[in-house]
Amino acid sequence: MSNLATCKHRGFSLIELSVATAIFSMGLGSLSMMMLATVQGTAEAHHHTVATSQAESMAEMIAMSSDAYGHYVFPVDAPVITCNEHPCSDGAMAAANVAFWQRHLGEELPGGSGLVCRDSTPDDGKPADASCDDSGSLVIKVFWEETRHANAAGGGLRRVVTRLPW
Repeated sequence: MSNLATCKHRGFSLIELSVATAIFSMGLGSLSMMMLATVQGTAEAHHHTVATSQAESMAEMIAMSSDAYGHYVFPVDAPVITCNEHPCSDGAMAAANVAFWQRHLGEELPGGSGLVCRDSTPDDGKPADASCDDSGSLVIKVFWEETRHANAAGGGLRRVVTRLPW
């Protein structure tokens, strides 16, 4: 019996294993939360990049037909217009470009929309009411929604504004 009393216990107890498992689980949980935040941040950065790229794309379309830039101001409310006749009129080309651009914004951005207008205070407005005051410089406004920030002050609304020199 004396051998059993002097024998040292080796290994881990159930309590030690439970504590180690809990600490390991909290670490994995934190790691997965960090990865989720990274993925959401990457998606937001992608949306901002797409919006900026599309605003610049519209600016280039307007610059290519600078004598017809007035046709781009305030979006054309026509259905998808194609410019099949040759030569294509300035108004038809602008309407086709705006329709294609707006359709592309809707496909690439969540709740995406955009317009071209004259505005002296371009950093305002919403998709339904862009708050264009018909004065000031020519601007391109692109709007989209970020669901992650839906409870924020702006309701998740994001915008990119590009000012044109005309």
